[in-house]
Amino acid sequence: MSFFQSDIAYAFYSSLKCVKAFKVTTDKGYVQGYIQQEKGLLKGFFSRRAIVLGGPVLYPDATEEDVTKLLQKLKQATKSAIYTEIRAEKDYSEYKEAFTDIGFGYTPHLNVLIKCDTEEKTFDRMDENRRRQIRRAAESGVSCRYATNLDEVRTFYGLLKNHYKKKVKKPLFTWEFFEKMFTSGTGKYLLAIKDEKIIGGMLQVSTDSTVYDYYACGLDAEYQAESPSAIIYWETIKRAISDGRKIFDTMGAGTPEIPYGVRDFKLRFGGELTEFGRYTSINKPVLYKLGCLAIKIIS
Repeated sequence: MSFFQSDIAYAFYSSLKCVKAFKVTTDKGYVQGYIQQEKGLLKGFFSRRAIVLGGPVLYPDATEEDVTKLLQKLKQATKSAIYTEIRAEKDYSEYKEAFTDIGFGYTPHLNVLIKCDTEEKTFDRMDENRRRQIRRAAESGVSCRYATNLDEVRTFYGLLKNHYKKKVKKPLFTWEFFEKMFTSGTGKYLLAIKDEKIIGGMLQVSTDSTVYDYYACGLDAEYQAESPSAIIYWETIKRAISDGRKIFDTMGAGTPEIPYGVRDFKLRFGGELTEFGRYTSINKPVLYKLGCLAIKIIS
């Protein structure tokens, strides 16, 4: 089961002021997520969205009719949002007709899953450039460890905010989210450190079988010899193997046919490219169209 459909995830999102958590159930499954909007009167009004990470949890004998009932309840629970988006972590193609009939359109979206079996095998599956970066990072004296206090988490958050502002250009959770991830123990922050300075990191959440790259960034341009993003990925793989986890889920690799540097970065670790896609229901079509225009203008 996905971390994002676990009781731990639901309890975490329910504790936040910046989102409104929801969960709906039937006798054949359940689905949970959160409703979120940006700060500001205009931006907030036009950015109300319901996000479901991982996708519905369905019993093995669930039929299309059962899935339809669950999705109907989901739409009812998220009707205040302008749109509801399911970011699938598994293949729901056998229920595609149920999704379509209830108004969830499919959009292709990629991900990269990295198998964590042994250090030797995972290292061999990487391309030569990535292996060279990891060796060079080790030689340069960069080290990795988990954050031990909120000051370190705040430093990582500062790096991440700057990264999102300059490069990603997408909404980012407020400090409350990152603070509570640490204080509640829901997530861990793996940090790359050089000369006692944090030069990169990753917020990780996990299940017994999978570790997820929830948020990550690194000062790769400023620290080329240390390759903080690469060493963080390698350390994540090594720790997953040590902890008995089999998969490193890198959480997204963009849209097929559109070049994406992040996808290239992830694939060089020898991962598997998957396409489980996203299912979106536009709950308020007029506001959705106006919102797309408004967000462009005021962003």
